[in-house]
Formats: sequence, C-alpha cells, structure tokens
Amino acid sequence: MNAKAITASIGMPGGAVSAEFHIDTGRLRIFERDVLRVELFPPQSWFTVASVAGNSRWGTRPREADIRLVVENFILQRFGMTAYRSEASCAQ
Repeated sequence: MNAKAITASIGMPGGAVSAEFHIDTGRLRIFERDVLRVELFPPQSWFTVASVAGNSRWGTRPREADIRLVVENFILQRFGMTAYRSEASCAQ
C-alpha cells in the first residue's frame, strides 16, 4: 500500500519550510529549504501533530491544515516570532 503523503508548505524569505505526513507509516518529515530537518515515527509523530492541532479531530490521519500548524510551530521554534511575522506579511 502506497498512500499519498499529506503536505503543507510555507514560503520564507530564505526558502520554503514544508512538512509531509505519510498516512501508511505515520512518519512525519519536516524540510527546511529542501533539507530534511526532522523525521519522526509513531507515536512521536502523532504527539507532534496533537500538540499543535489539539483542537482538531484528526485521529491518526491529520488534514493539511493540521500539518500546516506543524510547519508554523517549527518556524516559530527555529526562527522566532520575527521570522513568522515577516512570513505572514509576505503571504498577505
């Protein structure tokens, strides 16, 4: 079984930050400028999604909006609020 990954990406001034969640394996991968920065497997991948998308009812199959929250959280932790604000102003 080769299920398609659920992905989300946010463009940053230095390059995109993206994440993909593979439903068949539960693997969560986060990329920064096409370089793999984080790779998690269940249950850690589920905990990561649940920690930022706790209000969602995703179970073990997150939606794209849930994965986008994971990317936003990664940006905030890695680059801080100023980077996130500049990204948000670029997107508007």
